[in-house]
Amino acid sequence: MGRSIMWSYIAQEPNVLERLLCDESVMAYAKAEAVGLEAVYLVAHGSSYNATVTALDFFSRMAGLRVYTFVPAIFSYNAPLLQKESREKTLVIVVSQTGTSSGAIDALDMAKKLGFKTLGITDISTSPVAKQADDALMLRCGSENSNAKTKGYSATLTLLLLLALAFGVCRGAITWEQREAVTAELRAQVSLLQPTGERLVRWCEENDFGASLSELYALGYGINYGTAMECQLKLMETMCIPTMFNDIGEFSHGMHRAISSKSTVIMFKTSHPLAALTERSWKYLRGITGHLLMFDSTGEESEEEGRFLIPSFPLTESLLLMTLAVQVLSVYAPEHAGYDPNRDVHNDFTDFVHTRV
Repeated sequence: MGRSIMWSYIAQEPNVLERLLCDESVMAYAKAEAVGLEAVYLVAHGSSYNATVTALDFFSRMAGLRVYTFVPAIFSYNAPLLQKESREKTLVIVVSQTGTSSGAIDALDMAKKLGFKTLGITDISTSPVAKQADDALMLRCGSENSNAKTKGYSATLTLLLLLALAFGVCRGAITWEQREAVTAELRAQVSLLQPTGERLVRWCEENDFGASLSELYALGYGINYGTAMECQLKLMETMCIPTMFNDIGEFSHGMHRAISSKSTVIMFKTSHPLAALTERSWKYLRGITGHLLMFDSTGEESEEEGRFLIPSFPLTESLLLMTLAVQVLSVYAPEHAGYDPNRDVHNDFTDFVHTRV
């Protein structure tokens, strides 16, 4: 679709996600470990953290467990809640695509020292996270030599959803039929990734998206609150501009005051009680900024200026397709503005502060 290597990673997503959907290791792990659990702690940095936030409510509902998510620093230094948990009934899951984030490794070490069962989710079987955790599940997404991760994020998200479903079945929180219904939605979305991406690129071309992108606000809710977080991070990473995210219910508590004619606002609308608020907010913002885009998967609206329709999958709020849309924008916008989305911008920072091993 363009010049950046990130396009090739996005193009690999259907095969990567289909591989995960056929992988039996997730169910095998759930059969061995899910029964008897009461709580799960998810720990991750960056995009991996966004994936855990996105999956949080789904994981809790499907698995019938208390589920929490933390960035490593808060988990390691400011989470007394963990200390009160039963060691036998609590699982700590550390997520790191490369398996080399020092904060994630430190969190893993702390959980093990406290006597908790640990699981690593990573793509590198020889990484510290994979080797130091009691068990590991592989993303199987392959190398991704870019600052902003795409296929790795989608793989992380999919694996977390599959793990939640497997835990739910093994614990009796959901039926096998419920699991199969959600899995069927995921498979259907995977089959639509490529055509949806191609359609969005054409939309971007027709609407000159990214030409005047100087500040960005991403607004979501429900499972796609985490998608708004990832949208904010991806466009910040590739455009290197100020970006913000928020829940649509919180937008009117201060953030709306910062919107101006130069602001770009991206919204995610799904079949949900907050859809009406999202629609009202969109109509209001149309009078303020011309840089407005809504990804709409309700199946209730017609495509019009600023509204891009996403196929409706209500059990998962069209999550994989919403995610794909964010990834396409994050590569298209900088290329359209004349930038390499994977260009070197302070790339030496992590080495200087030692946040990777």
